[in-house]
Amino acid sequence: MYKFAFVLSLVLVVIISATSAGKTDGKKWKGKFKNMTCKGESMNMTSMFVGQKECYAEVVGTGGTTVNPTTVTEENRKEWMKKWKENELCIEVCKWKKQKMLNDDGTYNADGSEKLMKAVLPTSVQAAFKKAVDECASTNGKSFSLDNKCAGYKAFKDCKVKKFMEICEIKKGESAEEV
Repeated sequence: MYKFAFVLSLVLVVIISATSAGKTDGKKWKGKFKNMTCKGESMNMTSMFVGQKECYAEVVGTGGTTVNPTTVTEENRKEWMKKWKENELCIEVCKWKKQKMLNDDGTYNADGSEKLMKAVLPTSVQAAFKKAVDECASTNGKSFSLDNKCAGYKAFKDCKVKKFMEICEIKKGESAEEV
């Protein structure tokens, strides 16, 4: 379960690197995730990457600095990864706001969440996943807070990942290529 979440999170860093370096405008990445499936049906992952570059810059404070992944030093890359890991939850919260899964005040947006799920997931699992995410928000929503590097959202994120793995029948340890 966590391996899948880590793989998706690592994709974030790669996309930010490539888009910051001008290697891609974001549109070229759309075809890279055709292997993502849920119960054997394709997922449209494009909507999941809304706001990634902007959120990294906002949360980590890169100030619009462009980084060329082909010339960046190993020391800079390690520092970059350290900042990303330290701020991963806040980057996710920022993305959820841009994707309209959360309202601007950080509360759960059921309508926005449903639209995102419809854009990403196969029709066969949308209702089940919507119900599961609504339950995750209901159970964990009172702890939502940007304090302590957005730690109040961790239980919600963990719940969502767990439900996704269950509903899409993804076994722990499967890689993104196998999903």
